[in-house]
Amino acid sequence: MTGRRELTLHSLRLRDERQPAGRRPAPAELGLVQAFANTFWDLDRRRPERLRTPAQLAAWLWGRGLLARGVGLDERDLRRARELREALRALLLANNGQPRDPVAVAPLCRVSRGATLRLDAEGHPELAAPRRDLDGALGLLVAIVARAQLDGRFERLKACPGPDCGWTFYDASRNRVSTWCSMSICGARVKARHYRARRSD
Repeated sequence: MTGRRELTLHSLRLRDERQPAGRRPAPAELGLVQAFANTFWDLDRRRPERLRTPAQLAAWLWGRGLLARGVGLDERDLRRARELREALRALLLANNGQPRDPVAVAPLCRVSRGATLRLDAEGHPELAAPRRDLDGALGLLVAIVARAQLDGRFERLKACPGPDCGWTFYDASRNRVSTWCSMSICGARVKARHYRARRSD
């Protein structure tokens, strides 16, 4: 199926999403993957889950051009989306030095069939999904990850290892050595914990 219901990178609505400590967002469509991962976070110790209901998931996807208006989602769809998000976070933690867990990232493999790589009318590679439904949306997110892995951008996208965090940030440092989403928040919390632990010994 082609036309208005088809999902491609050109149909996405990219937004400026919140970033900690003045960081730049991930570039282009990779920022969408970053934003999806950050629908669950606890950077400020507030209520972290932004996708609490199927309606919230639908609104998030529709607002970014990933879902056609009027497509209904249910609790099973919500579980699938959250499962994919946490599989993505496992991959992002691996980008930040954590061991890679093949079981944790398995959902990424299952949904990757929802989108394909093809050539557009001008002969340029294009990622596309046949419909703007949940399969297409999740498949396109995974396809964006795959393309970013090939061009080297993906390894700069990392999940913060700070306790109760997991915020996804883009490491723009020259040597790709950033660890914390924010040194003044998570980095400081971990340093304070280590300091207290040493004092109690």
